[in-house]
Amino acid sequence: MKHIVLAVAGAALLTASPAAAQEFYEGKTINCIVPYAPGGGTDSFFRVVVPHLARLTPGQPDIVITNMDGAGGMKANNYVSQDAPNDGSEMLCAPWLSIAQLTKRAGVRFDYSKMIVIGGESAIDTAIISKDVLPDGDVKNIADAERVVIAGLSPSSTLDLRQRLALDMLGVNYLYVPGYRGQAKQLPAFLSGEVSLVGSNYGTYAATAKEAFIDNGPGTLFVHYPSFDADGNAIPASVMEELGVMRLDELYEHVHGAAPEGELWEAFKTLQTLSNMGLSAWLPEGSPDAAVEALRTAWQALPNDPEFQEAHRQAFGKEVNFLSTDDALLAQASVGEASAEMTAFFQDYIAKGEQ
Repeated sequence: MKHIVLAVAGAALLTASPAAAQEFYEGKTINCIVPYAPGGGTDSFFRVVVPHLARLTPGQPDIVITNMDGAGGMKANNYVSQDAPNDGSEMLCAPWLSIAQLTKRAGVRFDYSKMIVIGGESAIDTAIISKDVLPDGDVKNIADAERVVIAGLSPSSTLDLRQRLALDMLGVNYLYVPGYRGQAKQLPAFLSGEVSLVGSNYGTYAATAKEAFIDNGPGTLFVHYPSFDADGNAIPASVMEELGVMRLDELYEHVHGAAPEGELWEAFKTLQTLSNMGLSAWLPEGSPDAAVEALRTAWQALPNDPEFQEAHRQAFGKEVNFLSTDDALLAQASVGEASAEMTAFFQDYIAKGEQ
């Protein structure tokens, strides 16, 4: 609780006046650092968000996307956390690599607890699977699949961890292949048959993969990886229910005849809790209060802006679901609340993925 209270209190310490925020970005440019190559899900998401974020930011700066792929997203995270100027001119626009920080993986130099969260979105997590690996083309027969090949980013990626935990729980034979530099590299590998499973969230799937990979291709949506309420109950997602996509707990019960339980299920619930803020925006430590105030003001305005709502709906096929500033701060602080036992589990589990 101490970490959470401090994080929320930190928001109240911003002292920039509206006038200062308005003046700060007039005539300036912001680099939005995306940690993957152009054409992938993260890149597509921010290319929809950025023009509207710029329009709603006091002072209306130019915001341009700079792609900095490498090390499963860690290269860009490390750069913004450690090396980027903290004058408000550069921000990280990326998936939240909370597990990488929690487990202190080799190569991790970023520290979200010292960075400044601007805002985040609440993703609907899913995956694309090739119908060719499903007996009779039915996801319900996944346990009888001969072998599933996962197109991975890095062993500490939350996208990758979801796929591995799910397949391990379901008892599926799989091969995990990390090293793909975002969906721009994963999806062609999927189309060619090189891999058969790609993690995604529903928004980026709708923007980048639905037509080519589902409507006119070999794929289908695999499963809905749910979020959880305070009592540990899975939260349904209406768009997944409308599409007939089963939640992981439902698919597990179909395969095993009982509700999921045990270490892997508890790890999955922890993973989802620590990644409930999906794609997010961050400024380096020490950035000016006026910059933080201006960008947070714009991010909070996005969900209620009719022009952005329509652009988001057309691109992603779902309603805008952004976190409030307070919820983003709570998410930021949640990494420090993970138990030592669960931290050790993920350290071991990631190490197995590196073998």
